[in-house]
Amino acid sequence: MAGVVGLAAVPAPAQAAAAVDVVAAVQRLLAQSQSVKVVQHTAADWPYDPRFGEMPRGACRGGSSDPRLTGVARLGLGGAVAADVTRSMPLGKCHLQFLRDDAAGGDRRAADLAKVGSAAHKVRGVGGVLYGAGPAYGGKSWVRLGSAPGGAALYGDQIIDVFDLGTLKALVASASSSKPGPSIHDADNRAVKTWGYRGTTTFGQLFKVSTPFKQMLGGRLNPKYSGITLHWGISTDLSGRPVIVQAVWRPGEGYPMQSVAVATRFSWNVKAAAIKAPRAGGTARDPYGDDVIDVFRS
Repeated sequence: MAGVVGLAAVPAPAQAAAAVDVVAAVQRLLAQSQSVKVVQHTAADWPYDPRFGEMPRGACRGGSSDPRLTGVARLGLGGAVAADVTRSMPLGKCHLQFLRDDAAGGDRRAADLAKVGSAAHKVRGVGGVLYGAGPAYGGKSWVRLGSAPGGAALYGDQIIDVFDLGTLKALVASASSSKPGPSIHDADNRAVKTWGYRGTTTFGQLFKVSTPFKQMLGGRLNPKYSGITLHWGISTDLSGRPVIVQAVWRPGEGYPMQSVAVATRFSWNVKAAAIKAPRAGGTARDPYGDDVIDVFRS
């Protein structure tokens, strides 16, 4: 997948380097109310739809079901306290047509995905409220989607909230690898020397230690999904600031998605306007299937 760095262990340079403390660095960033630029790519492997095999060769080229996200977030003592992002899932014409056909038959998820995949839309979380604008929410004007944590706009494809200290501390404590890593590119495509943490956990273990993951799942994890293995990676710059967070899970056949790989890149020292609540013209429902994790909600 474009944009995802391999999670395999990278050989450390021959000369030992001083260990980097990502937890202490994130604590400083939260205390400083730093702003951060975010660019995210997701590769999602959905179960195969046999209707693709019935189409003429070449008829379904173009498009994908891989969500993309760009935007900015502001940090505070509670983690990501506000975020303003643009999300898209550029579906191909065949995929869109199949979803519309399913929607006509009463499939709510298909109806929502057809709206999400028809154009980019905006999501903003600020002041404990989530807002949306775009075709997925009924039009160009902002609408209120309901109460939500400030960082809710950032997560749902990415299931690791690196700015939640409970999540971060638990992952770092269980890391199988903590060592110098290769130079990688941040959200502004600048090469950065890194320190890398790697490890594995499960949906069940992450659910126990991560309040944001609980919130993404609506407060309940289906026991069927608790054993899904999650491979994770956090690469920081040499001061400990996160540069890329990766999450990969491959539950295989018999699950809503056969595999997912998410890479979230960050850039620091950015100049960002204050994230303010938009003037909302009404209310709307957050689309089902807007986020990858939606299909794992009970």
